[in-house]
Amino acid sequence: MPRTLYQDILGPDFAKVPEQIRYMHSFARVARGIADVSRGTSLAARLICRLAKFPEARMGVPVETSFEPIAGGERWTRRFDRQPFQTDMMAGNGEAYPCMLERLGPFLFKMQVSATEQGIDITPAEVSLGPLSLPLPLAPRAVGRERVVDGRYSFSVEVTFPLIGKVFGYNGRLEPAVLIDDAEAV
Repeated sequence: MPRTLYQDILGPDFAKVPEQIRYMHSFARVARGIADVSRGTSLAARLICRLAKFPEARMGVPVETSFEPIAGGERWTRRFDRQPFQTDMMAGNGEAYPCMLERLGPFLFKMQVSATEQGIDITPAEVSLGPLSLPLPLAPRAVGRERVVDGRYSFSVEVTFPLIGKVFGYNGRLEPAVLIDDAEAV
């Protein structure tokens, strides 16, 4: 049975995105590829990266992402050269826009998800720290893009903080390595 998180979020707009992106979000249980990881250089950015245990900055890092079902969504575990980084993704309900909720530690990002013929864009609409809603100008901002480059699924994510600037980012390419049917047969 295919994964349906992005179909649930985007509805009929899911059909707009390129086939490689639809396939990744429907059938990949594990994807592997290469990524470039970057970090901000300020003292505050380095401290946030250390506290959040973000992967070290490096070029050409082997990356593996696994997608595991959880109640209401998926747990994405990214391993940059085996260094894990995990978030929970869930479909948002009742919003005026296609919405995904992403939990990273104490932060909950309510993200607007947009689908076009070029791919998927994900931008924060609201951010909470525990039970506190943060004003967007004061909140961390995580922006993601999914595209097809040279026929392959490509991604980029950049995390910035107000007054600090860039804290963390990564971009690269992935290929499905274990499909849902393969995972269920094991």
